[in-house]
Amino acid sequence: MKKFILTVVIAIIGFTQLYAQTDEEDSGIFNHLSAGISVGTDGIGIEVAAPLTNNFAVRTGYSFMPKIKVKKTVDAGRDPAFINYSDNDASMRQDVDIEGKLNMGDFKLLFDYYPSQSGSFHLTAGAYFGKSNIVEIKNSNAFLKQSSWGTKGLELGTGADTYTLVSDNTGNMQAEVKTNSVKPYVGIGFGRAIPRKRVGVQFDLGVQFWGKPEVWGNINCVNPETGYLETSYQKVNKSRITNPNSDYQDVKDAIKTIEKFRVFPVLTLRINGRIF
Repeated sequence: MKKFILTVVIAIIGFTQLYAQTDEEDSGIFNHLSAGISVGTDGIGIEVAAPLTNNFAVRTGYSFMPKIKVKKTVDAGRDPAFINYSDNDASMRQDVDIEGKLNMGDFKLLFDYYPSQSGSFHLTAGAYFGKSNIVEIKNSNAFLKQSSWGTKGLELGTGADTYTLVSDNTGNMQAEVKTNSVKPYVGIGFGRAIPRKRVGVQFDLGVQFWGKPEVWGNINCVNPETGYLETSYQKVNKSRITNPNSDYQDVKDAIKTIEKFRVFPVLTLRINGRIF
């Protein structure tokens, strides 16, 4: 990230020096540079900005969310290593501690349009470029990691419709919530990216377009083409979550909710300082 910001700053300074030697300086093209810090629903951010014309400015930077963790314990069913047990034998039940962690971090390239050269109201368009796996989910206890008989998992579908989110060869189970890695952005705001005075405040309200979020993981199920039970990294199909256990129905409902978040509201407050 530091190398990226440094490269952008050097490039802008280079353009500034180039245009300073021409008559275009009067038009305001790259004749100023500002840096800012922001806080908002897209996380904590840093930016640099420069004017393109009297009505346009370009901003680039990086924003990230703190890695907030959420934990939940689910019932993974009975250990298949035991073949003689009672359905009511609680000692054969297995609990798995699941941990979800935010993984949001994006570079951004945004263009501000100011309808009035003297005003601060602006329209913004651009994009965020970052990781597609915005949430990581894994087991946080030793249950799956200490497996002696092979991989284990969460039986999302039971019986004839075997559909299991399984651990890998090391006993670690992981799933991800994935969106588009390129997220277009549009918004409006007040305040100038390059303040007329030394310091200024900028407020923006907009949306990122994520596409349809999906949950992915290592799934053990019958391949319809071969008829064999196979494990592959794939999208979790909520229609195949048939386990009547309430924990798994909660997973199914969670996936339905996740799929609705196709746009992400971005509300930011930014403090900008003009470097020159």
